[in-house]
Amino acid sequence: MPRLPLSFVEQIRGHTSMSRKASLPSVPPMTRAERVRVQLAAEIVAGEFRPGTRLDEVVQATRMGVSRTPLREAVRQLATLGLVENRPHRGVIVADGVGQALFETLTELEAVCAALAAGRMDSDTRAELVSLAAEDGDWLAALHRGCGNGVLVGLAETLWQPILTGGRRSLVEPEVKRALGGRIANAVAAGEGAEAEAAMREYVVLAAQAFTVPASPAALRTAS
Repeated sequence: MPRLPLSFVEQIRGHTSMSRKASLPSVPPMTRAERVRVQLAAEIVAGEFRPGTRLDEVVQATRMGVSRTPLREAVRQLATLGLVENRPHRGVIVADGVGQALFETLTELEAVCAALAAGRMDSDTRAELVSLAAEDGDWLAALHRGCGNGVLVGLAETLWQPILTGGRRSLVEPEVKRALGGRIANAVAAGEGAEAEAAMREYVVLAAQAFTVPASPAALRTAS
């Protein structure tokens, strides 16, 4: 699936169809290495490569239509994220349990974002957040801006990329998404950090459940 991707309330880019305005972060233009990284990350997180699968450099570069240089840079970035490991005498292999680890990390990052936003947003930005959630707009981007921590937001958006690229279905059912978005926005607007955190955790957990549907054995990739 050679293509590659964030705000939340839509469906995964390239595989589903939710309006681009909905909630998850948006994606700037990417280099070849970034596109390869995002695509491989999506395939790994979605379970299309078995843990322990060797990612042969020549095979993957050919499959994605790139030279080995961007492929190597992409693999280096994946190793930094913990999605692959460099093993002596084996080369680069897919790490174990990466999907669960990614969603666990993303859940905590977004929960902290929500709690910070509840304590930091002013009355105007709180009102904007509630309005965006009610209109099915990009409330997550507004929440990210309001949390006041660019490092935290950058980490969260990096983890959303493979999810939005590799999903096989809608992340969250529209009705559930709307209800949870409203719950998060209202909690932030009321300054209720604990409630905002809890609702955000539920939101990401539901996305994880939708995304990590087990692939059929025939769909699993053998990469070497």
